[in-house]
Amino acid sequence: MEKYQQVYDTVTEMICDAKDLEMSDLSPEMPLHQLKLDSLDYVELMVLAKREFGATLTAEMFIDKPNMTLGELCQSLVDAQQ
Repeated sequence: MEKYQQVYDTVTEMICDAKDLEMSDLSPEMPLHQLKLDSLDYVELMVLAKREFGATLTAEMFIDKPNMTLGELCQSLVDAQQ
């Protein structure tokens, strides 16, 4: 499986579980703010990134890029693995 797709599937699964959504409700072009993530959701994303991908996400990353899309987040996780 392509690295990006694996990351995307893992991240979207976590978000779907947290927000009671279906995978079909999400797309890579969707801005994270549209998902109405709260601070705990962002912490869970940071823990997931570290545990599953060995990548470090910071709060500043989300603050500095308020319009970050789901696809951009996943691509940054792929890039952090290389």
